[in-house]
Amino acid sequence: MPELIEIGPENFPVYASQIHEIEMASFISPWSISAFQAEAEKSISHLWALISDKDVESYICFLTVGDEIQLLNFAVHPEKRRHGLGECLLNRMIKKGIAEGIRSIWLEVRPSNMSARNLYKKLGFQEAGIRPNYYPETKEDAILMSLTLPDKKL
Repeated sequence: MPELIEIGPENFPVYASQIHEIEMASFISPWSISAFQAEAEKSISHLWALISDKDVESYICFLTVGDEIQLLNFAVHPEKRRHGLGECLLNRMIKKGIAEGIRSIWLEVRPSNMSARNLYKKLGFQEAGIRPNYYPETKEDAILMSLTLPDKKL
């Protein structure tokens, strides 16, 4: 299994191009490298990657604000999909949330992204609403999903 690493300002340059390559292959309107760098520098943001033999296989970016996590960005390298890497990252984020007393996790997903929607549902996320015209490049709505986390075990 790949190693999970936290990416911050000090190691961002090492992994930036690989993260951006996955981003470009995964999304219609990809984030720029500077957008990832900005998140890596924020104290409330977490940018994690699964690394195998110095190669980024997947990444996740989320904010922790108060008692909520907001999933911002998440992708798996196209050649590494359907091997459990995405589920692994999401489960690690959920475990961190529980350990830190987070009450809920929120995300937006395209209605057309059935693989992501199915993965989120598998992990217990529920549809909570619609954000009309959320994706500017296609005018597609976003499905708002949430996961209520159990109380931290004492």
